[in-house]
This record gives sequence, C-alpha cells and structure tokens, in this order.
Amino acid sequence: MHSKEKTYLDLFLEVARTISSTLEIDKVLDLIVKKVAEVVGVEAATIRLLDPTGKKLYLAAAYGLSQEYLNRGPVDAEKSIAEALAGNPVAIFDAVHDPRVAYSEAVRKEGIKSILAVPIQIRGRVIGVLRLLSRKPRLFTDDEIEFAAALAEQCGIAIENARMYEAQRKQLRYFETLNEIGKALNSIRDLKEILNLIVTKLPEVMNLKGCTIRLLDLSGQKLELVASHGLSEEYLSRGSIDDELSTHQALKGEPVVIYDATTDPRVRYQEEARREGIASILAVPIIVHNRIIGVLRLHSAEPRHFDEAEINFVMAVAEQSGIAIQNALYYKKINNILTQLEEEHKFLGTVIDSLAAGLAVIDRKKHLAMVNKRILEEHGLKYEETVGRKCYEVLETCRRDLCPMESVRQKKEALSYTTTLKRDGEERHYEVTLSPVIGASGEVEHIIEIVRDVTAQMKLQQEQMERERLEGVLQLARTVAHELNTPMFAALGTAQLALSDLEEDDPLHEDLEIIVRNLKKMSELTKKMAQITHYETKEYVGDVQILDLEKASDGGKKS
Repeated sequence: MHSKEKTYLDLFLEVARTISSTLEIDKVLDLIVKKVAEVVGVEAATIRLLDPTGKKLYLAAAYGLSQEYLNRGPVDAEKSIAEALAGNPVAIFDAVHDPRVAYSEAVRKEGIKSILAVPIQIRGRVIGVLRLLSRKPRLFTDDEIEFAAALAEQCGIAIENARMYEAQRKQLRYFETLNEIGKALNSIRDLKEILNLIVTKLPEVMNLKGCTIRLLDLSGQKLELVASHGLSEEYLSRGSIDDELSTHQALKGEPVVIYDATTDPRVRYQEEARREGIASILAVPIIVHNRIIGVLRLHSAEPRHFDEAEINFVMAVAEQSGIAIQNALYYKKINNILTQLEEEHKFLGTVIDSLAAGLAVIDRKKHLAMVNKRILEEHGLKYEETVGRKCYEVLETCRRDLCPMESVRQKKEALSYTTTLKRDGEERHYEVTLSPVIGASGEVEHIIEIVRDVTAQMKLQQEQMERERLEGVLQLARTVAHELNTPMFAALGTAQLALSDLEEDDPLHEDLEIIVRNLKKMSELTKKMAQITHYETKEYVGDVQILDLEKASDGGKKS
C-alpha cells in the first residue's frame, strides 16, 4: 500500500471513528465539517441537507466561515449545487469567477479561492451536499475528490444513523411524555387545569413558541378560544379563524402542517403571524368518540417541517385531551346535578328503602346496578355483596336458563307474572313486575324489577272464593228447604187428618203414624237447612265427607 493511500485510509478511519463517537445529529454534523476540513486540508466546510420536501436545502452545519457569508442567501439554484445534487462531485479552482458559483462578491469578500462540492448519499439517494472551501487556490486531484466523496458517503451513513437514533429517542421521549400527560389528565377533573396543562406541556416538550385550544360552541359552528400559552393578547384577539382554510381542514379530522404562516394561503392573518414571530403551524382536530369538538394549534418561531412522529404524537395528545375535556365537562355537569339533588338524594333513598316491595335495577348484561333495603333483608346480604353480581346469582326470582327479561328487552314493554318460592319451609307467592328503561339509543339500557309478596292477598282471594262458594251452597240449601217445606206441610196436614179419622185398630193407622213421623222429621231437616250459616262436615262412608246439619245450622249452634 502506497504511503498516500495509507494516509487517506488512516484519515478515513479517523473521521469514521470521530463521527461515530456520538449519535446526536447536531454534534455529528459539527464534527463532520470540522474533522473533514482538517483531514482534507482546507479552512472551511459546510453541510447542506435537503428538507423533508426534497426540494430545498438548509444549512445543517458550518465550520470556518463568517455569519455574514453564511447569510448571503439561498444556494439552491447554484449550478455547482445542482450538479452535486445530481450525484456528481464538482471541483472549482477559481470560485470568484466560475459561473457555477453564485454570490461572487460574497465569495471574494470571504477570501474563498477554491471549492469542492460532493454529494452526500445514503444507499444511492442524495440527501445533501458537503462543500470544502479553501482560502488558497487549489486544484483538487482525482484522489482528493474520490477521498472527499468517500468521506461524504461516510457522512451520509453517520447522518442516517444519527437521524435514526434521534427519531427513536424522540419517539421514546414522546411516548414517555404521552404517558405522563395521560396520567396527569386522568387525575385532573377541573377543565381549566386540563387545558392549561396541555397548552403549557406541548410547547415545552416540542420546543415550540406557543399553543392554543379552541372548542366548538353549543351550536357546533363557531370555535371559542379556551386556552393559550406563549402568544400575545394582541395576536390572540386578531379575529375569528373559523373561515380559515386550515381550520376547515382540521375540523374535517385532518392534521394541517403550515411551513410558512406568513405566506400560506390557508392562513388568514399572515401579517399578524409575521409580527408575532410565528413561522410554522401544526393544527390537529380534537376528537372524542369520532366527534370533533375543537382544534389544537401549535406555533413555532423557526420554520419547521413537522415530521410523522411529531404529528402522531400531537394527534395522540389531542385524542387524550379530548377525552379529558369531555370527562371534565361531564364531571362539571354531574357535579352541578349532584349539588342540586344532594338534599333530594337522601329523601329518594329513604323512599326506595321504605318500599314494602323489593326493588332491583338490572343492566343489559344482567348485572345488578342497585337494590333496595327490602331485597337485602330478604336475602340476608349487604349492599356491596349484591351490586355488580349477576342477577340470577342473587335474586331467587331470576333464572339463568329461563329469563323473562329477554322478552322485556325485545318487546320493550313491561311484564308481570307470579311465582311461588319456599321461605322458611312455607310456600309464599310473589308478584314480579319487570319495567324497561329505554336509553337515548332507543334500546333497553336497564330493567327495573319490583317484587311484591302477595301471599296474604292470595289467601284473602281464596277465602273470598270459598265464601262465595259457600254462599252459593247456603242459598241452594235454603231454596231447596223452602221448596220442600210447602208440599211437605200439605202432606203432613193431610196425613194427620186421615190419621184422626181412623180407629187405632185400623190396619192403616200404624202406616199413617209412620208417614206422619217421617214427614215431621223431614220438616225438621228442611228447617235446619234453612238455618245453615257456615260450612261443617262429618265423615260418611269411607273417605266421603257430608254436611253436618246439626253443626252447620243456627239451631245446631244453639243446641
């Protein structure tokens, strides 16, 4: 190996080791321009990289040059730059007079004589230009150009590694921040605190100038500024942004990236943005359950291409913020309602617990949402032992295999039925009423079950039926007695007259005596039948029971 080749190899390895010693992108670029200039033997070097659009170059690092020279203007149109971006190294001996170099006066004033521009590539794709600038006239040899190109390629690898590391570090930082913000939002219920946390935390994490949150009003047509940070009152009061194209895009659910807020037609107040010192804007929708409730806007002081990781991070924060904002609004409403109902709550609870009937509220998944005191007492349970459990695990009136609640859900109509349960060895009868509670969606959200013990009522009904049946029997007996009494009285009178006309030795005398005696007996029986007041029986033959006239009639009681 020739001494020159060995020198180049040693220098190449030294540069490689140096730029591989860190993965922070800014440090990598600063190391590259300094070390490459030293190794090649020139006084200055610059690195310009293509922005995310791939159309414009921006100065990423510089060494050995004045700020005045670096600020001379854009170099995108410079021929030497265009050739380098096309993948070709460009060596310029006389930088002041070469037509491929722009700003010749600035070049002369800076004392630059010769320039070597080589493309920085990553896997065949040009991502920028490395320029070596000499203050002495220098004719770069093929070996030097080839060596510079190899160094530029090494720079490309270092830049890609640094970018990958930076992207991973940024994503990790965003993930940690997102988790931190999520925990903080979950612990806060006050709307102002939530909004203030969001607008202050995002600029801090993303190195931004300011942040605003605007929420849609009740009409859903206008945005109202509810929180801001880092922006002047003058800028905030510039006017409505409802008609801005960027706002319309954000309210459609799309993130909007504005690189230059002072010229972009999607921004209405361009001059106000310039005075405020706002360069770029990122606007994202605040969405809750697929419904857009507002817009989150981030403002940077420097021109900024918000990358995919940054946009995804802000979208995730906006989503979390939306949920937290909605929860805070709900919490505020609920708090107001609870405040209003605080005095009524005890009264309602007392009324529900004092109901003679058992009351239970059952949700769509058959979990008990509420039970009253009567249910707890009948089942010997505590409130915390019932709520949240399946209804058929607690209530004897619920069955897992055959549940009438399904009918109530489908028909959306109340249902009542009776059931018999054994309690303390005794059969008791219960009336169960299931009433649907229909939600805003039109579906049955809950079912209210009311259980009443109707055992005493059913006994009274049975006794009433018995009384009515007995009254019918008594009326029948009295009617029969009345109907029999008249012909029997006539027959008895006739028999007695006939008996009085016969002599005692007459053969018919004895027969008539038997007839008179039996007719009198039948008369007594009809009299007792007419006096029946209650139902009492006596054994007859086998298992047959007959009415005991003696005990069932008033005459029997008196006797």
